[in-house]
Amino acid sequence: MKSGKEETELDLPVATASLTNMREERGAILIVVLWIVLAVSMLALSFSASIRTEVDAARNVIVQKQSYYMARAGIEYAVYKIFESQSAFAQSQQLQNLELDAVPEALTGRVTLNLGSGAADVELIDESGKINLNFAPEHLLFNLMIMIGIPGEVADEITESIADWRDPDEFPHDFGAESEFYSSLPQPYRIKNSFFDLPEELLLVRGVTPQIYYGRKSLTENGDRIELYGLQNYFTTFSNVNRINANSAPVPVLAAIPGLDYSTALMIEDLRSQTPLRDISQISERIPGISGEMMGFLAVLRSNVYTINSLGRVGGSNVVSRIRAVIRVDGTGPKGYAVLYWNEANVEL
Repeated sequence: MKSGKEETELDLPVATASLTNMREERGAILIVVLWIVLAVSMLALSFSASIRTEVDAARNVIVQKQSYYMARAGIEYAVYKIFESQSAFAQSQQLQNLELDAVPEALTGRVTLNLGSGAADVELIDESGKINLNFAPEHLLFNLMIMIGIPGEVADEITESIADWRDPDEFPHDFGAESEFYSSLPQPYRIKNSFFDLPEELLLVRGVTPQIYYGRKSLTENGDRIELYGLQNYFTTFSNVNRINANSAPVPVLAAIPGLDYSTALMIEDLRSQTPLRDISQISERIPGISGEMMGFLAVLRSNVYTINSLGRVGGSNVVSRIRAVIRVDGTGPKGYAVLYWNEANVEL
């Protein structure tokens, strides 16, 4: 029979082993708990990031909608300013202030509509100052392209392809294209063989790229920002006037007229900026060397067709919306004007 002391001494190793096992079990549990906490934390972070992304996306949608309706408001505001400038009241005010030759503010190029959380920057362009794609002679088309920096061989190709696009026959010019060319493309389509309905049809014409049509921004050697090409700024199908409005034509359009050069075009721009031209003869009287043939391309008139470029922006955000519309002011419709063109995805390169 063992004594009590011996029994205690024998139980000590067993107790120590049990204590060690308990500690090991607690350590293992702690590791498992830490892994669980880490997993839950990662899950929470992932959920938080997902929620933040959803919130940002929802905010962007709201801001995009706001900027869109600001751009819409800019279109309506520009139409209102055009109506205002052509109203009898505006004309009587000009008469009262002896400003018969003054150009209304709305028709000088740009207006801004300030709204509560943002603004709409609006540009107004007189379509009668552009070259009509359907009636312009080929040499005028070619000259314009040279004036805006398109290389000669590309200008030849585009000019003659425009002529082939709008004529009814299937006989291509030397540098042009008819059905045979367009049907051989990877994504073939038919040539129009008729007048252009929209200036954007130029994007279907051989040689015209998005960069040439929409224009692209660049820098000069001095670091000044310039815009290259941009046929959409110089060609129209909306104006029903065959001549070019000398009061609103861009300088490259004036310089494209046979016999005129860039310096003479700048002189015409300077002349009309002092006092809007009331008669085409003012040009030949004030600027020597302009022949009757050159004057045959020009006219002085009050246009009723305008392109309106509206950019809606929200304060504190880089999100913007662009709308490009062409409207014709007339008294036949219930609104007093008709929308000839509407583009909510206007491109800027």
